[in-house]
Amino acid sequence: MGRHRGSGHFLLYAFDLLEVIYREAWEHALPGKAEQPTLRETYTSREELEVALPGLIVGRNLFGVDIDPRAAQIAGLSLWLRAQRCWNEADVAPSDRPQVRRTGIVVAEPMPGDQELIDEFADQLDPPLLGSLFRQIASSLNLAGEMGVLLRAETELAGTISAARDQFVVESTRPRRLPGFADAVPGKLDLSGIDDEAFFVEASDRVLQALHDYSVRAAGSGGARRRLFADDAAHGFAFLEILRHRYDVILMNPPFGSGSILAKRVFEKAYPMTKNDVYAAFVERGIEMLVERGTLGALTSRTGFFLSSFQAFREEVLLDRAPPLIFADLGQGVLDDAMVEVAAYVLERSK
Repeated sequence: MGRHRGSGHFLLYAFDLLEVIYREAWEHALPGKAEQPTLRETYTSREELEVALPGLIVGRNLFGVDIDPRAAQIAGLSLWLRAQRCWNEADVAPSDRPQVRRTGIVVAEPMPGDQELIDEFADQLDPPLLGSLFRQIASSLNLAGEMGVLLRAETELAGTISAARDQFVVESTRPRRLPGFADAVPGKLDLSGIDDEAFFVEASDRVLQALHDYSVRAAGSGGARRRLFADDAAHGFAFLEILRHRYDVILMNPPFGSGSILAKRVFEKAYPMTKNDVYAAFVERGIEMLVERGTLGALTSRTGFFLSSFQAFREEVLLDRAPPLIFADLGQGVLDDAMVEVAAYVLERSK
């Protein structure tokens, strides 16, 4: 996962490394995940691998979040160009290259604030509990544009999603006909045996399809407004998906200093140990989003390692949750014109 408020430089370096990893895994036929074929079994020739390689990296391995739409667009374009370079170097003809339709770069932004459209769209969702879930998601992302990945929307929504799944199971198994008649409902999906994660994926797919249909049907004087609403809402779901995942590696060069004034109360309540500087909160949040033994690489101010005001950050966030593997005190003159003394470090999340 890439850094916040950047243009994807870390992601481009990660692309280079992943190219090597994929090719070595194919050459040495390294085993895949349980019950999944190896790369060599999936792509039987080196040529097949080279055709698929950029799409695999861009679509499955690299993710990034930014609150600035322009930075996200630049990062997405940079990855697209890097994919084209990969194909060029492998002599893959343009006609043989799969289309890169989307990247894992998303903009952290709130759902559309037009309550009239939120209600109009939510009321048409079937089953109705999807409408309630959509309203809850829209509400939970109100500060996304101010806090980015610091917003713990996935935690706030965990109970809502679990309750929605339970309600859906009850409603889908409730008799819909008179006793003695068949109770099967054609076309209904039985979700009684799945977990909250699978339910959310299914619910998201249904809502995103409904947003697409809503946009297609938009016409007349309000058509453009509804199409923009559908597009923005889809971005909100993409951002929430990023928050719900856990990552092997997270790289960041986060902003430093004070947080957003609009989000001050929520931010300070969410990050009591790191609220004195927003970069420390990004490190704390990044650790949360790692898998066990995952690593976080950061380029930040060095103050968190030396000032007494960061004692809780050092003891309860770093040493307790993700002790440093590598630390380099780089001093000034590292971040272009930024007047800040910088440290570079790698942390590993504890069990």
